[in-house]
Formats: sequence, structure tokens, C-alpha cells
Amino acid sequence: MIIKSEKKQFKCGDILELEVDKLTYQGWGLARADGFAVFIKNACPKDILKARIVKLNKSYAHAEIVEIIKPSEHRVKPFCPIFNACGSCHWQFVDYAFGLEQKRQIIQEAFGHDYNVLPVLPSPQTKNYRLKVQCPARETKVSKRLLVGYFKEKSHDITDIKYCPIQPESLNDIVDYIRKNWSFGAYNEKTKKGLLKHIVLRQSSNNKGKSGEALLTVVLNARELKKRQYEEVTEFLKGVPNTAGCSINYNPENTNVIFADKFEHICGREFIFEKMKSFSGREFTYKISPQSFFQVNPYGASVLFDEVKKRVRPGANILDAYGGVGAIGIWVSDVAKNIVLVEENEEAVKNAKENFKLNGCKSYEVFLGDAKEKFKQFAREKRSFDHVILDPPRKGCDKEVLEVISKITDSIIYVSCNPQTLARDVKLLEEKGFSCKDIQGVDMFAHTYHVECVTVLEKAK
Repeated sequence: MIIKSEKKQFKCGDILELEVDKLTYQGWGLARADGFAVFIKNACPKDILKARIVKLNKSYAHAEIVEIIKPSEHRVKPFCPIFNACGSCHWQFVDYAFGLEQKRQIIQEAFGHDYNVLPVLPSPQTKNYRLKVQCPARETKVSKRLLVGYFKEKSHDITDIKYCPIQPESLNDIVDYIRKNWSFGAYNEKTKKGLLKHIVLRQSSNNKGKSGEALLTVVLNARELKKRQYEEVTEFLKGVPNTAGCSINYNPENTNVIFADKFEHICGREFIFEKMKSFSGREFTYKISPQSFFQVNPYGASVLFDEVKKRVRPGANILDAYGGVGAIGIWVSDVAKNIVLVEENEEAVKNAKENFKLNGCKSYEVFLGDAKEKFKQFAREKRSFDHVILDPPRKGCDKEVLEVISKITDSIIYVSCNPQTLARDVKLLEEKGFSCKDIQGVDMFAHTYHVECVTVLEKAK
């Protein structure tokens, strides 16, 4: 709400005295001033503050904090020394329990108050949980010193990060070694020249943060390397300490996509094993290669997968749509009768087949291909499933996919990383006779506005 303002019409540069109402999905604090929504970076609900308008639209404004007059009881000191410079964690200044409630409210607002949104389940670890690291690399203009970190918010300027408390110290050490010793140049977005584009690391959780279980991939701005440079780069990679294996990804394209298709394994192992334990005590093992998609936070993933498992009927025949490396399908395989996995990424399908065998699964099918077309085939064959587990990309499912799925099952277990697209898809499925009982949030990305959701949609019989 607005506390003090002498104007009804605002302009950029105006300073308003406001009380912050809540946090929003994009991570901003929201206050209101004479009908205007004012979104304030790094503002905590119940802060009383002065904020300067920096961007103005017809019905809302963006503002920055000038002074915190009275801090909220939920405001805490960020534990990262470069929190303000980095921007990758949005809510380190908010106490964790209150942040979970804000995430629950974000889900509630996406769905509306006719739906039952359960309290968000916390991540078992809120620091050192990010076990996949993707750091862009650039150079300083004059000294050509290597910068490795994360892009500042809404920019392509890099914050050089030597220590990140969200990821294990062992991964920080590998990044710092490359920062200090890489001598082959880094990518320049303006000239499109320079070699090193990204450093990508993947570590397993079962080594309890110890070094030596990380896969390193360097993404290079090249289709191939000339012989001398190739020898020098590969020799460097062989000397990077505390890695399980190293690879090169060749990506000469000027896009936001980190990995291109061409990988070359250089040394060590081509994979690591991730071991995770379910609430029933069963341990599952996943073989993960550098290009595999797997949850960034495996500690939180076990909570998420358990929530899916609780919603599976014993002896069910399950379609695991967008199944990836088989993470969820394998997790529920000990209560299900049969798992049918569909995935369009060839490497993921290869990993999924290996992972089903690795975990001793007896009854499963794995299909490579476009999910929509495979669902249509199942519909033509009049093949039905007791549950379809949906875990689509952030954009959710298109209408045609939901239309086809509604013909091959009466029960959908929907996993989503975006409450807005989930709410949209739930409403589309309700038009086809499904109903949603409740929505369970799971915190996979502590200290950010991101939240995973699990819900079940059942069709009345």
C-alpha cells in the first residue's frame, strides 16, 4: 500500500513511501500506489521503504529501493557476499520459511481461490544444493583476464564469481582453477570471436560434497580445433584437478543454447552415478552423462518424486511422458505394473534404457520420438493407461497434446516448474472432464522465486 505521496500522476524519478504487500513470481516485491502496481527489486513483504520509480507503464511501475525506513520482520541478511551483484538468487534477504509461504501464495494466485494449494515442501538442503553448474565465460577488454560466473539480471554482463554458497565448494574450486589457468581466450558476443563460451559441471550428491565426482564440459566457439590448439586444450583438460571426466562441446552458433549436438569425450569417465533414496527406503541409481537432463537439486528431487509416487495406484500401467533419463518412471516402478516412457532426445533415451536395467526394472518400454505423435499413435491403437505422468517443459503442453492425452487416460499426474502454465493446462483439462483436487508445491530452487508443483487430475467415471 502507499503510505506517502503528494501526487496522483507519477513519473520516472519520483520517490514514493510504500509498504510492500507480497512477493511475485518474477521475484519482485509488490506495493500499490494510487491504483498503480509498483514492483520493487529486493523488497520484502512488510518493508516500509522509499522507492524511486525507474520505469513507468500505464498500470504499473518498476522501482528501486532508496531507503528502508522500517525493515520487515521477515527480512534477513543475505548469506552470499555478492548477492546484490549476482542476481541469480532472488530472495536471499527473505527468511526461508516465509519464502515458502510466498511461493504457496504465488501458486494460489495462479490458480485462484477455488483450488486447494498445500504448503510448499522445503528442500532438504538450502545451500550447496545446485549440483549442475553452467557458467558463461568472457574476458576483460584490456588485460584479457578470464571472467566466469553468471550474467547479471537482464544483461549479458558477467559477475565474476569465485565462491557460490548455492553450489558445492568442490565445483567452485574447479571453476576457479579454470579461471586462473585457462589461456586460450574466451568468447566475445559482439565480435563472435574467442574460444571458451561456457563451463558446465555436473556432480553427484552421494559423494557428500567431496571432490572427484564431477563431469566437466567446456563449450567452445568452434566446429573443430586445429591440431596444435586441440593438443593444447586437451592437455589442459587432462590436468584439471578433481574431475571424474572431461569433454568438449563444439558450439559455434550465436544463440542462447548452451550445448550444440557435437560432443567429444577427452579423458576420464563419460558418466557419473547419482544415487537417491525414496521415502520407502528404496535406493535408485541413475547414470548421468554431460548432456543428460537431470534435476539440478537431487535432494529436492527425491521429495518431488516421492510426491508423484504417493499419487500412483499400486499395480498401475503408467505412461511417463517427456520421460527424460527415466528419473520419475524408475522412481515409481516398484509400485507400478508397467512403465511406458516417451522421450524425443536420443541421448536421454539411451540413458533411460540403461537406467531401467541398472535399477532392475522388470516391465518397461522406452520409445524415442515426438511425444505428441506417439500419444496420437497410442490413441489410434486404443491403448490406455491408468496414469499419465506429465513433466513438460516450462511452457507447458499445447492444446492438441492435452486433447490426445485425455483420450488415453482418466488420471494425469502433472509435474510442472511453472505455476502459470500449469494453471492454464489444468483449466483446459477441466473442460475435458477432469477435476483437480489439490496442488502440492515443492521447493527445488531455494532462495529463488521458482517452485515445482505436483497435482493429480482425475476424470469422473
